[in-house]
Amino acid sequence: MSTHLVVMAGGSGTRFWPKSTSRNPKQLLAFEGLSELTLLQQTLDRFRPAVPSSQQWIVTTTLLGEAVSAQASGAQVLREPQGRNTAPCIYWAAREIEKIDPQGIMMVMPADHFMKDVPAFRSTVERAVAWASTHDDLVTLGIRPSRPETGYGYLKTGVEVAGGGPLRVDAFVEKPDLVRAEQFVKAGNYLWNGGMFVWKVSTILQEFDRLMPEMRAAWESSSGNLATAYPKMTATSIDFGIMERARSVVTFPLECGWDDLGSWTSVELLANEQGRSRAWGTALGGEVIAVESAGLVVDAPGRTIAALGVQDLIIVDSGKVILVADKSRAQDIKKLVDAVKASKPELA
Repeated sequence: MSTHLVVMAGGSGTRFWPKSTSRNPKQLLAFEGLSELTLLQQTLDRFRPAVPSSQQWIVTTTLLGEAVSAQASGAQVLREPQGRNTAPCIYWAAREIEKIDPQGIMMVMPADHFMKDVPAFRSTVERAVAWASTHDDLVTLGIRPSRPETGYGYLKTGVEVAGGGPLRVDAFVEKPDLVRAEQFVKAGNYLWNGGMFVWKVSTILQEFDRLMPEMRAAWESSSGNLATAYPKMTATSIDFGIMERARSVVTFPLECGWDDLGSWTSVELLANEQGRSRAWGTALGGEVIAVESAGLVVDAPGRTIAALGVQDLIIVDSGKVILVADKSRAQDIKKLVDAVKASKPELA
């Protein structure tokens, strides 16, 4: 029974604009001070040598296909004709793997997450793979929360399953407000939903047939022709389409310094852990001369930023665009990207 890695790498990473753009999104970028490898390369590297390149599958967009291939030598690159959220891309990858290895195990991972403790991550994944190879559960990896986070969904966990140690997942919970997030952390039986999965190819396809039969109908009515089948597939997330309604979902909690790198402020936290904090803020790239300034996040490679009397700003120089944003609005940068698309689409 072979193990296959499926990496979802089609996102646009708008919260990291202008460093991340539609043609060069965050999964294809390296963040100075965190690693010399891009986020996609880090993701693939975590599974070597356990999963050979021939068993690595990367689902991305047609637009990003060449760039992804350049960073993932030997991997199978599946190019979506259009973005349809995570359920269609996982279904497609499962059907492709089924052709060559119908008894295989399938690990599904985002391309743009950061793991501080890679050995701990690998150990948990190995336990998940061992469980999935002998059980028909859908396995998800949840992250033990280190703070009350309102930007993530949560997994409500139940009893430990006999014989192997995973926890039952009783419910998938949408992003909470701060009061509920604090309650979740205090309760101790809630995990962050990291969007990482392990299962048999046969098991996930059976659940698709049971819960989203229109996927097989679209595929078979199109004789496997992707361009014809894909627009017919339901555009929804794997959580909403399958996981929230699946027969049996279990989780292995992760404790590995995980971060989804969802915004400039998340990179700030990781950079500070690695000693990149300064009196004026956080240095990601470039030189800063600051007077009476604090709480800045600066990524301006090759440039000198002079700051006077300013607080809590994100300052990013991409070479074509300079972003200046209030740090409290880090999650809203995608709104700015929408405005840029309307007036200067070549910069988005």
